[in-house]
Amino acid sequence: AVYAGAYEGLSSKHVTVPKAEVFGDLPSQLPNYSLRMSNLAAATIRPQIKTLDDRIAKYNTRYAKLTATLQERIGDYISIPVNTPGVTTPVHDSIQINLSQDFTDKQVHKILDECAAHGLVVELFGNKNNARNFVNWKFAPAKAPLPMTSRMLSRAIDCRMPLMWDDEDFDDMANVLSESILSVGGNLLKSQ
Repeated sequence: AVYAGAYEGLSSKHVTVPKAEVFGDLPSQLPNYSLRMSNLAAATIRPQIKTLDDRIAKYNTRYAKLTATLQERIGDYISIPVNTPGVTTPVHDSIQINLSQDFTDKQVHKILDECAAHGLVVELFGNKNNARNFVNWKFAPAKAPLPMTSRMLSRAIDCRMPLMWDDEDFDDMANVLSESILSVGGNLLKSQ
């Protein structure tokens, strides 16, 4: 059970998992294999393989519209990573956004709080519980401090883009992200 979500705490979603105290510090010492596939889950997913291309197109169309909207509205406050053409085939089931390094830690957390207050879950890559934060990788510890990586992660946020949402829901997502970032950073550019 500890392999199923390891340091993200996802193992707690399993019905038969023992209490967290049983595992001690193992979740941070073991890599996250995400072993959550059961025979039932596999049987349910198998028919969906035929719809993968359609699903990928839907994800990527929504992502393109969302990123264009965000760039237009708050492009001075964010950057959105770009895939290397010809190297990767993206399936944009989430959006990653790098907030301006001009935001303070307190402002970043205020942005997350603003989004949450409007029902949008946004995660910070640099959060101490986030699987993308290398400080959690006790199974592969960094040999030296990585201040530039830490700084980047402290401004990188992530938001899921559920396939079952309606297209209009992503307009709401763009509104919440834009308004939350502008409400916190509205004076950021004026002070420069």
